[in-house]
Amino acid sequence: MAGLSPEQGLFLRLGLSALLLFLLVLPRMGQYAQAWSTAEGKKGVILVLAFEGLLAGTLGMLAFYRAIRQGELSRVVPLAFTTPLWGFLLGIVVFGEKATLLKAGGALAMLLGIILLNL
Repeated sequence: MAGLSPEQGLFLRLGLSALLLFLLVLPRMGQYAQAWSTAEGKKGVILVLAFEGLLAGTLGMLAFYRAIRQGELSRVVPLAFTTPLWGFLLGIVVFGEKATLLKAGGALAMLLGIILLNL
């Protein structure tokens, strides 16, 4: 609506978020050094940077802003917010969580809803 590119919109959004989060985290900055001092902590920090920072944070939001600009909102938003589905799958594949019938049914219902909205 402001006539900005997806990159400009994302810059504004993330810039303000980064400033506010920096102020909130400032008193606990030492925990980053603590986390980095162990192998498990390093792995956790790297995973957060890779998945949340790069994939979900930057690439995901750029794709989301471009899609909103070029597509129908009622089709783009359900696709963009498939986080519970990915969380279900990653929990099973990466973290070894148990897949229950109830969880699988919820993931299937969400997937069906996305398909129906995109017909």
